[in-house]
Amino acid sequence: MAKSRVKYCEICKKDFSTMFRIQYKQPKKWVFTCEQCLLNVKKDNPLYVYGGTWKR
Repeated sequence: MAKSRVKYCEICKKDFSTMFRIQYKQPKKWVFTCEQCLLNVKKDNPLYVYGGTWKR
């Protein structure tokens, strides 16, 4: 039986099948966000760093 891989968006707390690994605030910490939250925090944010895409 395949194990279901679930990740929740750090910001909106919802489950998505595609998540984005980013840093966007201090202290610098890697978090997973959905695409919509990624677009919101990335805009005009000098702390934003992209770290890869995770897919279920």
